[in-house]
Amino acid sequence: MSLANRCRALVPCAALMLLLTLLGAVPTATAEPRSCVGGGLEQVSDTETVANSMPVLFVHGINAGADTWDGPGTDEEKWFPRRVANLPNITAWTFDYKPAQPAWVTDPRIGPALRTAIDCLADASGHKVMVVAHSMGGLASQYAVSLPSRTSDGKTWQKVAEVITIGTPFRGTPVVTGVDLLVPGSRGSKEELLLKQGLSLCRGYAGGTLLTACQTLDVLRSPQSLALQTDSPQIRKLPPWPKELPVRAMAGDVRLRLDFLGLGPSSEPLSLGDIAVPLSSATAYHNKSGAPCVLTCVAHTFIQAVSNDCTHTSVKTTPKIMSAVIDRAKALQRKQATPELAYATADSVNVWTDGRSKALAPIPSGYRVRQITWSSDGTSLAWLAERGDDTGRKVFLVRRVRGQPFVTPRVRSWDCSGCSTIAFCEDELVSDGATDPNQPMLWSYPPRGGARRALPVTGLPRPDECSSPTYCGRLDLLGAAPLGELTVSYFENGGGNFPGMGSFYQVTREGRARPAQSFYGSGLGPEVAAASPRRDRLAVPWYQHLSACEEYSNVALVDQRSGRVDRLDLPSRDGNLWMVSAWFDRDGQAYAAFRSEPGCGSDDQYASDGRRIPRWGETRVYRATNVRWVETRERRPILARDVHASGKTASLLGTPAVEVSGGYHTGTLVAQNAANREVEVARGVHAFGWRPASS
Repeated sequence: MSLANRCRALVPCAALMLLLTLLGAVPTATAEPRSCVGGGLEQVSDTETVANSMPVLFVHGINAGADTWDGPGTDEEKWFPRRVANLPNITAWTFDYKPAQPAWVTDPRIGPALRTAIDCLADASGHKVMVVAHSMGGLASQYAVSLPSRTSDGKTWQKVAEVITIGTPFRGTPVVTGVDLLVPGSRGSKEELLLKQGLSLCRGYAGGTLLTACQTLDVLRSPQSLALQTDSPQIRKLPPWPKELPVRAMAGDVRLRLDFLGLGPSSEPLSLGDIAVPLSSATAYHNKSGAPCVLTCVAHTFIQAVSNDCTHTSVKTTPKIMSAVIDRAKALQRKQATPELAYATADSVNVWTDGRSKALAPIPSGYRVRQITWSSDGTSLAWLAERGDDTGRKVFLVRRVRGQPFVTPRVRSWDCSGCSTIAFCEDELVSDGATDPNQPMLWSYPPRGGARRALPVTGLPRPDECSSPTYCGRLDLLGAAPLGELTVSYFENGGGNFPGMGSFYQVTREGRARPAQSFYGSGLGPEVAAASPRRDRLAVPWYQHLSACEEYSNVALVDQRSGRVDRLDLPSRDGNLWMVSAWFDRDGQAYAAFRSEPGCGSDDQYASDGRRIPRWGETRVYRATNVRWVETRERRPILARDVHASGKTASLLGTPAVEVSGGYHTGTLVAQNAANREVEVARGVHAFGWRPASS
């Protein structure tokens, strides 16, 4: 019988050829590329710039290279990495470590070089990297992410969004151990006999011209072979996947039904895994990314078993697996996308997201933005602007379709001369600004334009006994509260600029005011109250005027659920101390920045025209405890800060205006991007705010 006929008669030979090409070789990139492109790392398409995109990195297996992800077919647009590269805000990359074959993943050209590639992509893009790894590429990724990052503190896995493994032998593969354990079965079973016959045939004719693929058996004598044996010491020594890193396994499973060599029909389909890697090995690791994704193929002959979509070399580019990976890439990109950050400069209101800014509307000449606020669902954005000479104020509103960007938005505006604050009650924009203390009310602004309407507020005491009209009977909006309510302040009595009694109230949708708690103070500060990311707490600025040159400002912390109000003791001070800004972190911990000035102890408090001359000291940041403010180590000149529910921080940095009470802090806005790196957004910013997390 000719060699060709013998191979056709005993097709396990062909099977084994596939088994061995399946595991492909272990190649790599140079350890320290000077740029992301090079050293084994290549971008699939340059239609999308890496900056502000989410990189998807493809890592091949042994006896393969970067082109292992191509096909099937000749249409490059349908090839796996190309399809990923065509997704918006996503770039596709291949890591080729073929020159390092047949070294193990700990070789500097493999795992460490892959670590360098991940570092570079994350730093250049501002996003965490999604890794898609085939075969031993999954083990190379497991090693790489455990290594320390070379460009930042921490481990490489902290720069990875998710890892998807396809046919990775987490417990090794029986192919390199004589196929003893390729499929479950007792010693001497027909499965073992079948596969051993194929192995023997290939070994017997490894030098034949028709069986050159059997030369792949050389891999079985390489460092890869030793490492890929079932439960090998090398695999057991690999650092475990970090629990925090999502890892999802994908695999092929060939189910064989046949009467082969007179062994008799199988009573149940025989699971061959992907022929190279048993299903139990390929799905041995997965965590919070979800259950393994398994592609199943049923074969009735051995030829069918070794030539279908579920085999080791084919499964990675089958439509089901590609679609599953593409869906995950889209979801991760949406998840990683930096929340939108709205900000105002002297010229325009803008939205910054994923590292890009878009101008929404111009600022009218002579106005500057005092406050920016979002609706809870992110479909509406409003801002309050006032003239530089404080002779007028306007409310502005833009809307969009949920989930869509602002596209040439229509800007609606209303005059609101007495407004101090705007807020969204659910998705209804409201403001204060009532001028008659005997008729306390808020204002509602129709989302599609038209005249604003009054929202009367009942349940407030009458200001008949006020000793001075400066603050008595004044209703100020502080912000939105949970359950569709609003928090307001109302001064019941007082004496001009000197201490009086103020109260906080919760206002229901029906306009009924419910008292929260009272406090003593000369009045609210000019800064807008800061809300925690969950809107369950407010940091309300207020000031105390004791004499002509003795005054200071502080923060009242309002629990909007219980109504409790806490006024913490001021930090130790010499002279006067002014609150510059207040904010909450993602967990609701309150912070504030304070700035000092000499106060009455100075001899140069007034100019010749009688105007007060502040002499400012440095700005310091404090954290709220139960009873007092405790200084932190942060030394930057923070003018304002907003923290998103995701933990992203945006800060306005610069020197406070001379008139702190004017509330016009203008500085440089910096914010954290998707990779948690702080980047400059814009300069000359007056007001800003993150879009809330979707409910």
